[in-house]
Amino acid sequence: MQKFSVAGVSGDEHGSIKVRFANDIVARTKLFQKSNHNPLELLELPKPMTKAEACQYLLDQGGVFTKYKDLITETLNKKEGVPAAPKAAKATTAKAPAKAKTPAKKPAKVVKTKAEEKDEELAA
Repeated sequence: MQKFSVAGVSGDEHGSIKVRFANDIVARTKLFQKSNHNPLELLELPKPMTKAEACQYLLDQGGVFTKYKDLITETLNKKEGVPAAPKAAKATTAKAPAKAKTPAKKPAKVVKTKAEEKDEELAA
């Protein structure tokens, strides 16, 4: 499992804020600044951590990361394999399954014994 030494949040020029992970704070900061990421809050981790561990560390730090608690928690849940809250399902019309066409069964041919035929003749 990959481990990172830097974690934080940044927002791109379109306003999309994401939790970010890296191993070089200087290079990552330069890249984000060049791309006009705002806000840009990166933190050097005390030891290499997985994404889930890094998210938990950011939550424990509080401070500026308190503002992004929901985003960090959502990312943490994804990294730990916790299913996200179900999204509202789109309304669709369900079609009835197509009926399989089966040929109509012919009535079984009745076979009578000779004794039964004689009984019918006598009864008639």
